[in-house]
Amino acid sequence: MDLIAIATAFLEPYTRNANTGNCYEIFTGLKFLRRMGLDSLTPLDALFTQIKACNTASKIDAAIAACGPVGTGLIVHGKKVVNLRNVTQDDADGATGDIVLIMEDGEELSVSVCAGKVKRDGSVDKCLSNPSCSRYGCTDDDILTFKKTAADAVPIYKAEMTTKYGTNEAAWARKSSQAAVVACSSVATMTAARFNGIELSRRSTCISDLLYIGDVTKPADILCVVDDKFKKYTLFDIGQSNITLANPTLVAEGIWLKMLVDGKEVGKTQVKFNNGVYHKGKTSSICSSWNATCHMDKVFNLTLLK
Repeated sequence: MDLIAIATAFLEPYTRNANTGNCYEIFTGLKFLRRMGLDSLTPLDALFTQIKACNTASKIDAAIAACGPVGTGLIVHGKKVVNLRNVTQDDADGATGDIVLIMEDGEELSVSVCAGKVKRDGSVDKCLSNPSCSRYGCTDDDILTFKKTAADAVPIYKAEMTTKYGTNEAAWARKSSQAAVVACSSVATMTAARFNGIELSRRSTCISDLLYIGDVTKPADILCVVDDKFKKYTLFDIGQSNITLANPTLVAEGIWLKMLVDGKEVGKTQVKFNNGVYHKGKTSSICSSWNATCHMDKVFNLTLLK
Protein backbone atom coordinates (compact mmCIF):
# COMPACT_ATOMS: atom_id res chain seq x y z
CA MET A 1 0.00 0.00 0.00
CA ASP A 2 1.70 3.20 -1.20
CA LEU A 3 0.27 5.80 1.18
CA ILE A 4 2.09 8.69 -0.54
CA ALA A 5 0.40 7.76 -3.83
CA ILE A 6 -2.99 7.52 -2.07
CA ALA A 7 -2.41 10.86 -0.34
CA THR A 8 -1.36 12.49 -3.62
CA ALA A 9 -4.49 11.28 -5.40
CA PHE A 10 -6.65 12.47 -2.49
CA LEU A 11 -5.10 15.94 -2.28
CA GLU A 12 -4.68 16.74 -5.98
CA PRO A 13 -8.29 17.88 -6.64
CA TYR A 14 -7.89 20.62 -4.01
CA THR A 15 -5.23 22.28 -6.19
CA ARG A 16 -8.08 23.28 -8.53
CA ASN A 17 -10.92 23.70 -6.03
CA ALA A 18 -11.32 26.80 -3.87
CA ASN A 19 -13.83 26.28 -1.08
CA THR A 20 -13.99 27.38 2.54
CA GLY A 21 -14.76 23.81 3.62
CA ASN A 22 -11.72 22.27 1.94
CA CYS A 23 -9.51 22.68 5.00
CA TYR A 24 -11.81 20.43 7.06
CA GLU A 25 -11.86 17.75 4.39
CA ILE A 26 -8.07 17.90 4.03
CA PHE A 27 -7.68 17.62 7.81
CA THR A 28 -9.97 14.57 7.91
CA GLY A 29 -8.29 12.86 4.97
CA LEU A 30 -4.83 13.43 6.42
CA LYS A 31 -6.04 12.27 9.84
CA PHE A 32 -7.21 9.01 8.26
CA LEU A 33 -3.97 8.61 6.29
CA ARG A 34 -1.83 9.22 9.36
CA ARG A 35 -3.79 6.57 11.25
CA MET A 36 -3.26 4.25 8.28
CA GLY A 37 0.51 4.71 8.71
CA LEU A 38 1.52 7.72 6.58
CA ASP A 39 4.78 8.59 8.32
CA SER A 40 5.93 11.70 6.45
CA LEU A 41 4.12 14.64 4.88
CA THR A 42 7.29 16.09 3.33
CA PRO A 43 6.76 14.44 -0.11
CA LEU A 44 3.43 16.28 -0.26
CA ASP A 45 4.87 19.78 0.23
CA ALA A 46 4.57 20.76 -3.45
CA LEU A 47 0.89 19.77 -3.45
CA PHE A 48 0.27 21.71 -0.25
CA THR A 49 1.80 24.80 -1.87
CA GLN A 50 -0.58 24.51 -4.83
CA ILE A 51 -3.56 23.94 -2.54
CA LYS A 52 -2.72 27.00 -0.44
CA ALA A 53 -2.48 29.12 -3.59
CA CYS A 54 -6.23 28.79 -4.19
CA ASN A 55 -7.48 28.31 -0.62
CA THR A 56 -6.97 30.13 2.69
CA ALA A 57 -3.33 29.28 3.37
CA SER A 58 -3.52 29.76 7.16
CA LYS A 59 -6.44 27.31 7.42
CA ILE A 60 -4.66 24.73 5.26
CA ASP A 61 -1.53 25.08 7.40
CA ALA A 62 -3.60 24.62 10.56
CA ALA A 63 -5.28 21.53 9.12
CA ILE A 64 -1.94 19.99 8.19
CA ALA A 65 -0.40 20.76 11.58
CA ALA A 66 -3.31 19.17 13.44
CA CYS A 67 -3.56 15.91 11.51
CA GLY A 68 -1.99 13.92 14.33
CA PRO A 69 0.61 11.23 14.92
CA VAL A 70 1.29 8.16 12.83
CA GLY A 71 -0.82 5.13 13.72
CA THR A 72 -0.72 1.43 13.01
CA GLY A 73 -3.99 1.11 11.12
CA LEU A 74 -7.42 2.65 10.62
CA ILE A 75 -10.18 0.26 11.67
CA VAL A 76 -13.85 0.99 10.94
CA HIS A 77 -16.61 -1.47 11.79
CA GLY A 78 -13.93 -3.99 12.69
CA LYS A 79 -12.37 -3.82 9.23
CA LYS A 80 -9.07 -2.32 8.13
CA VAL A 81 -9.17 0.65 5.75
CA VAL A 82 -6.69 0.05 2.91
CA ASN A 83 -7.43 2.98 0.58
CA LEU A 84 -9.48 6.15 0.25
CA ARG A 85 -10.50 8.49 -2.53
CA ASN A 86 -11.65 12.08 -2.89
CA VAL A 87 -15.28 12.46 -4.03
CA THR A 88 -15.95 15.99 -2.78
CA GLN A 89 -17.00 17.24 -6.24
CA ASP A 90 -18.87 14.11 -7.34
CA ASP A 91 -22.34 13.59 -5.87
CA ALA A 92 -22.74 10.52 -8.07
CA ASP A 93 -20.04 8.84 -5.97
CA GLY A 94 -20.71 8.62 -2.26
CA ALA A 95 -23.82 10.87 -2.34
CA THR A 96 -22.95 14.00 -0.31
CA GLY A 97 -19.80 12.29 0.98
CA ASP A 98 -16.41 13.93 0.57
CA ILE A 99 -14.19 10.91 1.18
CA VAL A 100 -14.77 7.25 0.40
CA LEU A 101 -13.04 4.70 2.63
CA ILE A 102 -12.19 1.39 0.97
CA MET A 103 -12.05 -1.58 3.33
CA GLU A 104 -9.86 -4.67 3.11
CA ASP A 105 -12.83 -6.75 1.89
CA GLY A 106 -13.74 -4.20 -0.82
CA GLU A 107 -16.62 -2.58 1.06
CA GLU A 108 -16.80 1.18 0.57
CA LEU A 109 -18.06 3.73 3.10
CA SER A 110 -18.65 7.39 2.25
CA VAL A 111 -17.73 10.07 4.80
CA SER A 112 -19.41 13.48 4.77
CA VAL A 113 -17.29 16.17 6.46
CA CYS A 114 -18.57 19.36 8.04
CA ALA A 115 -17.23 22.08 10.30
CA GLY A 116 -19.09 22.57 13.55
CA LYS A 117 -19.71 21.21 16.99
CA VAL A 118 -21.87 18.50 18.44
CA LYS A 119 -24.08 20.47 20.82
CA ARG A 120 -24.60 19.45 24.42
CA ASP A 121 -27.98 17.97 23.59
CA GLY A 122 -26.39 15.84 20.87
CA SER A 123 -27.77 17.86 17.97
CA VAL A 124 -25.75 18.10 14.76
CA ASP A 125 -26.40 20.31 11.73
CA LYS A 126 -25.01 19.72 8.23
CA CYS A 127 -25.46 21.62 4.99
CA LEU A 128 -26.44 18.89 2.51
CA SER A 129 -27.00 20.85 -0.68
CA ASN A 130 -27.02 24.25 -2.37
CA PRO A 131 -30.38 24.11 -4.12
CA SER A 132 -32.10 26.47 -6.49
CA CYS A 133 -35.58 27.80 -5.81
CA SER A 134 -37.09 25.35 -8.32
CA ARG A 135 -36.38 22.49 -5.92
CA TYR A 136 -38.98 24.06 -3.62
CA GLY A 137 -41.64 24.06 -6.32
CA CYS A 138 -41.06 27.60 -7.58
CA THR A 139 -42.27 28.25 -11.12
CA ASP A 140 -40.78 30.14 -14.07
CA ASP A 141 -43.05 33.08 -13.18
CA ASP A 142 -41.73 32.97 -9.60
CA ILE A 143 -38.17 33.11 -10.92
CA LEU A 144 -38.98 36.18 -13.01
CA THR A 145 -40.43 37.83 -9.90
CA PHE A 146 -37.35 36.90 -7.87
CA LYS A 147 -35.06 38.31 -10.56
CA LYS A 148 -36.95 41.60 -10.45
CA THR A 149 -36.66 41.62 -6.65
CA ALA A 150 -32.90 41.16 -7.02
CA ALA A 151 -32.59 43.88 -9.67
CA ASP A 152 -34.61 46.31 -7.55
CA ALA A 153 -32.22 45.67 -4.64
CA VAL A 154 -29.11 46.66 -6.60
CA PRO A 155 -29.36 50.51 -6.42
CA ILE A 156 -30.29 50.28 -2.73
CA TYR A 157 -27.35 47.96 -2.15
CA LYS A 158 -24.92 50.22 -4.03
CA ALA A 159 -25.98 53.24 -2.00
CA GLU A 160 -25.68 51.28 1.24
CA MET A 161 -22.23 49.87 0.44
CA THR A 162 -20.91 53.23 -0.81
CA THR A 163 -21.97 54.88 2.43
CA LYS A 164 -20.39 52.15 4.56
CA TYR A 165 -17.28 51.19 2.59
CA GLY A 166 -16.68 53.75 -0.16
CA THR A 167 -16.89 53.52 -3.94
CA ASN A 168 -14.39 50.68 -4.41
CA GLU A 169 -16.68 47.74 -5.17
CA ALA A 170 -13.97 45.23 -4.28
CA ALA A 171 -14.33 46.37 -0.67
CA TRP A 172 -18.00 45.35 -0.67
CA ALA A 173 -17.32 41.63 -1.04
CA ARG A 174 -18.66 39.42 1.78
CA LYS A 175 -20.06 42.40 3.68
CA SER A 176 -23.50 42.10 5.25
CA SER A 177 -26.21 44.16 3.64
CA GLN A 178 -29.67 45.20 4.72
CA ALA A 179 -30.65 45.41 1.05
CA ALA A 180 -29.81 41.71 0.71
CA VAL A 181 -31.75 40.82 3.85
CA VAL A 182 -34.88 42.60 2.63
CA ALA A 183 -34.72 41.00 -0.83
CA CYS A 184 -33.96 37.50 0.46
CA SER A 185 -36.69 37.74 3.11
CA SER A 186 -39.18 38.66 0.40
CA VAL A 187 -38.11 35.68 -1.73
CA ALA A 188 -38.28 33.37 1.30
CA THR A 189 -41.86 34.45 2.03
CA MET A 190 -42.93 33.88 -1.59
CA THR A 191 -41.16 30.50 -1.72
CA ALA A 192 -42.87 29.28 1.46
CA ALA A 193 -46.25 30.27 0.05
CA ARG A 194 -45.53 28.47 -3.23
CA PHE A 195 -44.29 25.31 -1.50
CA ASN A 196 -47.20 25.11 0.94
CA GLY A 197 -49.66 25.47 -1.91
CA ILE A 198 -48.51 22.46 -3.93
CA GLU A 199 -49.88 18.96 -3.48
CA LEU A 200 -48.71 16.88 -0.53
CA SER A 201 -46.97 14.19 -2.59
CA ARG A 202 -44.83 16.77 -4.37
CA ARG A 203 -43.95 18.51 -1.10
CA SER A 204 -42.84 15.15 0.33
CA THR A 205 -40.72 14.50 -2.74
CA CYS A 206 -39.07 17.93 -2.44
CA ILE A 207 -38.12 17.45 1.20
CA SER A 208 -36.93 13.89 0.54
CA ASP A 209 -34.71 15.19 -2.27
CA LEU A 210 -33.27 18.03 -0.21
CA LEU A 211 -32.50 15.94 2.87
CA TYR A 212 -31.62 12.63 1.16
CA ILE A 213 -34.42 10.77 2.89
CA GLY A 214 -35.65 7.50 1.44
CA ASP A 215 -35.95 3.76 1.88
CA VAL A 216 -32.44 3.14 0.52
CA THR A 217 -30.90 6.63 0.49
CA LYS A 218 -29.04 8.73 3.01
CA PRO A 219 -26.51 11.56 2.66
CA ALA A 220 -23.48 9.33 3.40
CA ASP A 221 -22.50 6.35 5.54
CA ILE A 222 -20.50 8.34 8.08
CA LEU A 223 -20.68 11.94 9.30
CA CYS A 224 -17.46 13.62 10.44
CA VAL A 225 -17.88 16.83 12.49
CA VAL A 226 -14.67 18.87 12.76
CA ASP A 227 -14.37 21.81 15.15
CA ASP A 228 -13.14 24.99 13.51
CA LYS A 229 -9.77 24.90 15.34
CA PHE A 230 -9.05 21.31 14.22
CA LYS A 231 -8.73 20.22 17.85
CA LYS A 232 -11.39 17.53 17.67
CA TYR A 233 -13.33 15.48 15.18
CA THR A 234 -16.32 13.27 15.89
CA LEU A 235 -17.50 10.40 13.70
CA PHE A 236 -21.07 9.11 13.52
CA ASP A 237 -22.60 6.22 11.65
CA ILE A 238 -25.58 7.57 9.71
CA GLY A 239 -28.54 5.21 9.90
CA GLN A 240 -31.70 5.40 7.87
CA SER A 241 -34.14 8.27 8.38
CA ASN A 242 -36.23 8.13 11.53
CA ILE A 243 -39.00 10.42 10.31
CA THR A 244 -41.95 10.10 7.98
CA LEU A 245 -42.70 12.76 5.43
CA ALA A 246 -46.16 13.52 6.73
CA ASN A 247 -47.39 17.03 6.01
CA PRO A 248 -44.11 18.83 5.20
CA THR A 249 -44.35 22.62 5.26
CA LEU A 250 -42.06 25.63 5.01
CA VAL A 251 -42.15 28.57 7.39
CA ALA A 252 -40.41 31.77 6.32
CA GLU A 253 -38.51 33.53 9.09
CA GLY A 254 -36.50 36.40 7.68
CA ILE A 255 -34.01 34.98 5.17
CA TRP A 256 -34.61 31.45 6.48
CA LEU A 257 -37.01 28.78 5.30
CA LYS A 258 -37.66 26.39 8.17
CA MET A 259 -38.50 22.86 7.00
CA LEU A 260 -41.16 21.29 9.19
CA VAL A 261 -42.64 17.79 9.21
CA ASP A 262 -45.79 17.55 11.33
CA GLY A 263 -44.71 20.72 13.10
CA LYS A 264 -41.20 19.40 13.90
CA GLU A 265 -38.31 21.36 12.43
CA VAL A 266 -36.00 19.00 10.53
CA GLY A 267 -33.87 21.54 8.71
CA LYS A 268 -33.71 25.05 7.34
CA THR A 269 -32.61 26.78 4.17
CA GLN A 270 -30.85 30.11 3.92
CA VAL A 271 -32.12 32.12 0.97
CA LYS A 272 -29.18 34.12 -0.32
CA PHE A 273 -27.61 35.83 -3.27
CA ASN A 274 -24.88 33.95 -5.07
CA ASN A 275 -21.89 36.33 -4.70
CA GLY A 276 -23.72 39.17 -3.03
CA VAL A 277 -26.41 41.45 -4.46
CA TYR A 278 -24.12 42.87 -7.16
CA HIS A 279 -20.92 41.25 -8.44
CA LYS A 280 -18.55 42.12 -11.29
CA GLY A 281 -20.91 44.56 -12.95
CA LYS A 282 -24.15 42.60 -12.81
CA THR A 283 -26.96 41.53 -10.54
CA SER A 284 -26.20 38.28 -8.73
CA SER A 285 -28.59 35.36 -8.73
CA ILE A 286 -31.09 35.19 -5.89
CA CYS A 287 -32.59 31.98 -7.29
CA SER A 288 -29.75 29.50 -6.73
CA SER A 289 -26.93 28.40 -4.42
CA TRP A 290 -29.10 28.54 -1.32
CA ASN A 291 -27.88 26.61 1.74
CA ALA A 292 -30.08 23.68 2.79
CA THR A 293 -29.09 22.52 6.27
CA CYS A 294 -30.36 19.31 7.85
CA HIS A 295 -30.77 18.74 11.58
CA MET A 296 -29.04 15.39 11.21
CA ASP A 297 -29.93 14.00 14.63
CA LYS A 298 -33.62 14.77 14.09
CA VAL A 299 -33.75 13.15 10.65
CA PHE A 300 -31.35 10.19 10.84
CA ASN A 301 -30.34 7.67 13.45
CA LEU A 302 -26.81 8.76 14.41
CA THR A 303 -24.52 6.41 16.33
CA LEU A 304 -21.21 7.57 17.73
CA LEU A 305 -18.38 5.76 15.98
CA LYS A 306 -15.43 4.96 18.24
